[in-house]
Amino acid sequence: MRRKGNKRRLKRARRRRKLFTTPYIPLDLQINILLRLPVKSLSRFRWVSKLWSSIINSRDFRNQHLNFASSSAPGRLLIAFEDFHQKKLLLVSLPNPHASSSYSYCVPYRDLRLRKFDGRVMYNPVHGLICVGSRLMVEIFNPITRQLQAFPQDDPKGHDFFFGYDPIEDQYKVLAIDESPLRAEHKVLVVGRDRAWRDPQCVACPHVSHTTGLYMNGTVYYGASTKDIDSPNNIPIIMSFNVRFETFNIIKLPSEVVPMGIENMWTDKPLINYRGKLGVVKNPRNGYFRMWVLEDAEKEEWSMNTFQLPGSAAAVLDFKVMATFSNGEICLVPRKLSDPFCLYYYNLENKIMRSVIIKELSVSELKRGERLSVTVSDHYESLMFLET
Repeated sequence: MRRKGNKRRLKRARRRRKLFTTPYIPLDLQINILLRLPVKSLSRFRWVSKLWSSIINSRDFRNQHLNFASSSAPGRLLIAFEDFHQKKLLLVSLPNPHASSSYSYCVPYRDLRLRKFDGRVMYNPVHGLICVGSRLMVEIFNPITRQLQAFPQDDPKGHDFFFGYDPIEDQYKVLAIDESPLRAEHKVLVVGRDRAWRDPQCVACPHVSHTTGLYMNGTVYYGASTKDIDSPNNIPIIMSFNVRFETFNIIKLPSEVVPMGIENMWTDKPLINYRGKLGVVKNPRNGYFRMWVLEDAEKEEWSMNTFQLPGSAAAVLDFKVMATFSNGEICLVPRKLSDPFCLYYYNLENKIMRSVIIKELSVSELKRGERLSVTVSDHYESLMFLET
């Protein structure tokens, strides 16, 4: 009888062990599941086990997650409001409204407001990280993990900053260009490694930057000007900065882009990414705009197209070009901001225009006079963990 009782207890114990035994999940399947999770969830799941921590913190997984997110769904829309009167920056994140309809409403948005800081400005975002700067400080901000890494400026008199990524060495770098044409200094810093600014390997020529940066495929582009030896005038050029090798190159502009006798041509001609090619757009006025695209960088061959906006928008508004998207649309913001805040999307392929109203975002509460600057860009969630 005792043996039968022991056998029954042993069978019950085995059944309980089978019931509570964790099922085996292959490692490849675990990684495949984790790749589909948002960054916030992955930040918490790092503490589930040492295995998951090593996976999520690895360089390969971080890059795979970013590639999967950017290929499987459109990026979020990041809008920066720079209030120079109150000296603060408001970041707004919302789903990118890729819609086929001619008119759509976008109500939800995520407020990523940064703390009040003296003279804060947003520079170009790269792979989910945002470069923000002020008179004395430049910082890298991850809006998803809420981490902020700060670097002091060497010279408080002012720099323009450009943010880029080296996909070979997996490094984010910040390029600082001195605002003074007399000094024309250039400094570089590797995020997470360098604690002090250093000189880049090579500077092609002394120049002064005039536009925000545009990052594409390991290179940062920005509008600039350089002195002509035989003339007192400045020559508008495009500078390219190779993030990996830290080298500069000059891209000459076609003659029709550079007006004769006008040195400040960059005030209304932002740089854009047009389907992986460098482009220059003249901000729309009186209903039309022109776009130049660098078709062959080695031969410096450019193409030019003229676009006419629909009459309903062209008759009333002048716009600023903000960004371009992979579906062939260009984002426009009216020069005169008003409530409700509205974005305009013009499709460069079929020449159709639509508008998107963000109803709950009040511009009148943000701006003081005309000192409110707006920047719009594509944005993806990043697993990059910054040192604090």
